[in-house]
Amino acid sequence: ALDVSDGLLADLEHLCRVSGVGAHVETAALPLSDAAGKALAGDSRLMETILTGGDDYEILFAAPPAHAAGIARVAAETGVPITRIGWIDDAGEGVLALGADGRPLIPKQVGFRHF
Repeated sequence: ALDVSDGLLADLEHLCRVSGVGAHVETAALPLSDAAGKALAGDSRLMETILTGGDDYEILFAAPPAHAAGIARVAAETGVPITRIGWIDDAGEGVLALGADGRPLIPKQVGFRHF
């Protein structure tokens, strides 16, 4: 688990690299604020900013599918929404963002780089 402060794709890439796995992100599953949803509806090119912008300060984590019921229970008990936005690929590497049509989205950069 980690916070999303350098951009969703960049931070998920950090998690994947350390864990030796890949990940797929379903952009249609991303929880968006009303304002972001309206902006995206007006200009679909903003998805790149949504995927790569930082300072969201949300928590991103990965868990085995067998833990889904427990995670849902914790979300319900605490009133904190938890959204499944994709899946881990044990045989893969890197992060692949998939558009609503299932096609890969290739951003110019994945997020903020400290060095």
